[in-house]
Amino acid sequence: MSRTASSHTAATSPVSAKPAQKRVRRTAEEARRLILDAAEKRLATQGPEGIRLQDIARDVGISHPAILHHFESREGLVKALIARTNTQLREKLLTALGNSGDAAQDPIESVFEALSDRGTARLLAWLLLTGRVNDTSKGPQVLMTEIADRLHAHREENAKQKGTLAPDREDTFFLAMLTTSAAFGDAIIGRYLAEAAGLDEAGVKRFRNWFGKLLRQHVERTDAPAGDDEGK
Repeated sequence: MSRTASSHTAATSPVSAKPAQKRVRRTAEEARRLILDAAEKRLATQGPEGIRLQDIARDVGISHPAILHHFESREGLVKALIARTNTQLREKLLTALGNSGDAAQDPIESVFEALSDRGTARLLAWLLLTGRVNDTSKGPQVLMTEIADRLHAHREENAKQKGTLAPDREDTFFLAMLTTSAAFGDAIIGRYLAEAAGLDEAGVKRFRNWFGKLLRQHVERTDAPAGDDEGK
């Protein structure tokens, strides 16, 4: 075999050829989820300014036009992220209230964790500052009312079982408002305040436990039977 033929054979040999990279096929639902996950991660680490389509496309391993195909624009992606975050927050908070009778899972701790998870509080703060807080039908106002209603129904059921007077509706709303405000503030600046006070991770948990105990003492006092010395 001539040198020319040998060289041609080597150049076209399947062994030496670089294998073609397999294209990852995803369903539309899976692609949207991965894009939202990447946007959510950047939101948690960099804030809303970190939601840049080129960066998110690179994170997911897709093209910029692919994101536009699923969300039409950056604004469309942001709205979808807001809707998903609101849905996840609602589910976590209502689950925490639903487990309020479970001694193994502190509902107060669950509320704090729900707001601190994946930059949720940062997104809510951004919505408030930019006037976009009502961009979805399940905005914070609707969620707050739903939480207060669920919490009040739970307190009423407890009062019925104990044979005590029904709790005051406004008192329940104040409890929900105080807990949410504390958890929101903790998610935004809690770590900085803890560090300034010399508290480590265990110290932050002690604060949350102290706060939960404070709320429970209030509930026990206000839900005490009429004429009970603890209820005076």
